[in-house]
Amino acid sequence: MGVFLHANIARLTTILLFVFSSVSAFAQVPDPDLDAIEEHVRRTLERDRVPGAAIAIVRRSQVLFLQGFGEDGRGRPVHEDTCFVIGSMSKAFTALVATRLIEAGRLALDSPVGATLSELSDMGGSVWHDITLRKLLTHTSGVPTRTPDLPPDTSLAHRVEVLADVELNDPSAARHAYSSANYLLAARMLETVSGTSFDILLADQVFTPLGIEQSRARHEECRSTGHQYWFVWPRPADHPLEPGRLATSGITVSVSHMAKFLQFQLGDGTWGEETVLSAAGLAEMHDGTAQGDGFTYGLGWRNADLAGVRTVQHGGVLPGFRGKMILLPEQDAAVVVLTNASSVLPLPFQPTSHRLANDIALHLAGGPLGLPKFGYRTWLILFWSGLGLVLLHQSVTFVRIVMGRDPARRPLRSAAADIVMVLAVVLALPWAIGLSLRSIVVQTPDLTLWLAAMSTMAVCAAIIRVFRARAD
Repeated sequence: MGVFLHANIARLTTILLFVFSSVSAFAQVPDPDLDAIEEHVRRTLERDRVPGAAIAIVRRSQVLFLQGFGEDGRGRPVHEDTCFVIGSMSKAFTALVATRLIEAGRLALDSPVGATLSELSDMGGSVWHDITLRKLLTHTSGVPTRTPDLPPDTSLAHRVEVLADVELNDPSAARHAYSSANYLLAARMLETVSGTSFDILLADQVFTPLGIEQSRARHEECRSTGHQYWFVWPRPADHPLEPGRLATSGITVSVSHMAKFLQFQLGDGTWGEETVLSAAGLAEMHDGTAQGDGFTYGLGWRNADLAGVRTVQHGGVLPGFRGKMILLPEQDAAVVVLTNASSVLPLPFQPTSHRLANDIALHLAGGPLGLPKFGYRTWLILFWSGLGLVLLHQSVTFVRIVMGRDPARRPLRSAAADIVMVLAVVLALPWAIGLSLRSIVVQTPDLTLWLAAMSTMAVCAAIIRVFRARAD
């Protein structure tokens, strides 16, 4: 009897030690040093020349940090209610609308696009019947990244109509291939099954339940608060309203609104006294099912390890705005960083918003804060210094050609090479950046100026060389 009693006591002791060690391990993550975070943010924004930012750090039941920094595009201080256009973080909102309608029985994740959108099935054949809402929300539909470039005020319905003529990639592959057009199609499906425009759906299904106040006046207020980098200096730049792209990149909210959204995402689907979504539905949004490069993609959320810490995250990039939000489910914490400056240049470095979000997330998981050796502005300086040297070399060569001291041994061959270079830049650069030529002109006026100078000198040099060769 005594042996039996001692054996059970030993087992109970082992279980209690395991429980207490597990609780202790979870509690070992210290509370974040908010003063250190604020100082880190200020130093980073100053170094990278970011005009303004807003940051929220939350737990499920508590807002730990909510603050604006710097100025908006009109010279006003950024505060917790300053509005930002959040870019592709909008997809998480769209996925929440979709999941709520699914739980209401209006459609299913496996509902085919073609059966819902007659404008596509009538024009695009049976291929759209093989694509489901699930494939759209996880970016496994085969819809290509590059789709027709349309004016900002184009409606959602028309944006979807023009996709009928787009050649799809192989939709049989379940691998994730990111394309914003997927969420345009998904939003149009939601409009069709509900009989309600997507902006109203967004208000009814997300903003109102979470207590996020929205109005057209707030959208109008954000039209000119962003910044685009002009070489290495940010300057105010208008961002047009894009009502047809709300579902994929056009949502406008403040950081205080984002704090509520992230707190909801950390919970069990309830908000206040209302059940907004089932816990299973929320988990399905977060769970990555589509395999990408080093991550998996769920419904509007990306699953990725950050220095060994599990995160559920999404970023957003627009001309004039950048941001990133990160959920840390195991730490019951989340962070969002919104900035009002952006560049679409293909730099080998993360933008300030994304690096700050990563830094803060790692700190929330117990890691230290520290500035990297090179900032975003440093990379901009290096990038433009390199292009400046290329332009200087081209200018010197052009002057020598004009003065009759052509350095080329075979001028005609060099002229042909110059023309090929111009054509390659005009055709290849949009493909490399993922933008149309028109978008490059609008979104990167500094790069456009550089390209125009290089191309003009190359064409003029080629013409001079051809005429001199004919004269000889």
